[in-house]
Amino acid sequence: MKRLHSLSHLSRRDAMILGLGGMAAGSALLRPGSALAQQSLQWGSSSVGSTGYVIMEGLASITNRHSELRNASMATSGGAENMQLFREGIIQFGQTTSTDWLPAFEGRAPYPEPIEVHQMFAYTLFNCTPMVRADSDIRTIEDLVGRRVMPSPSGSSTAVLFEVLFEAAGILDDVNWTYGSWRETYDALRAGAVDCIPSLLTNGRPSPLMTELMALQEVRLLPISEELMAAAAAINGGARPGLIPAASIGAEGEDILTASFSGVLAVAPEVSEEVAYTVMTAIFDNLDEVHALGVQFADIAPEFGAANLVGGYPVHKGAARFFKERGLWQDGMVEAD
Repeated sequence: MKRLHSLSHLSRRDAMILGLGGMAAGSALLRPGSALAQQSLQWGSSSVGSTGYVIMEGLASITNRHSELRNASMATSGGAENMQLFREGIIQFGQTTSTDWLPAFEGRAPYPEPIEVHQMFAYTLFNCTPMVRADSDIRTIEDLVGRRVMPSPSGSSTAVLFEVLFEAAGILDDVNWTYGSWRETYDALRAGAVDCIPSLLTNGRPSPLMTELMALQEVRLLPISEELMAAAAAINGGARPGLIPAASIGAEGEDILTASFSGVLAVAPEVSEEVAYTVMTAIFDNLDEVHALGVQFADIAPEFGAANLVGGYPVHKGAARFFKERGLWQDGMVEAD
């Protein structure tokens, strides 16, 4: 197999060949006793240019630079597709979000059967809370009964979060759902074609798409209570509260509570403890370089990475070893067999 000495963006076909060919090449890819330099690893990211895409490309590049592992990143549609790519053996590492884990492990839609993957660390918090035009008469999430809600693509992590949030509010079946790409979603709100869409901030920092929208249309986040977020988390443990500065959306006052989910680097169970531990140390022992890659990487730190994993789901043995060495292993974490 051709060795990948630097990060490259692959086509889906090439990535499938690499992933399946690497598995066929056998145990040299993942066997603990094999030389790290002989291993080629495929990472699944997200749509080109998205936050998840940028972060996965960057982390794979850092791992290339500071280990003998060879990594390549491929563009995908995000966490839901990556879960399926893990099941098919095409990727060994990949972006997921905390709301993906319950449906993947239980084989709920959009997954045809249960999928087992392991957690490495959380890398950011996505604040994707209900948002309306500033001139809207909608003031609370309950006011959305009978209204048009567009939570980005169907089956996406954000759509799952919205479904969980609206179920917790008791209005899941009382709104008119429509779906589309993030660009279509934001254009629809600006045009008045829909009434509510998700915000898109990374731990309090508006995405370029949201910044563009706010330059053309004033927006307002709907209030989310701690009680509502607790009820949502009881349905799907990946739903979690997040705080953003009011100034980040052009508002005044104190920090705003938002419906959020964490981005979680996942890993195939077959990846050895040695390889997973090497990835952890390559990234966290070189945080100055990681943070220099851009604002998207500002949240990456061992403490954040441990604290924002999804409770109750397995943490890979290599990642568990790293967190235990750093004194960051917490009650509720589950070490994978």
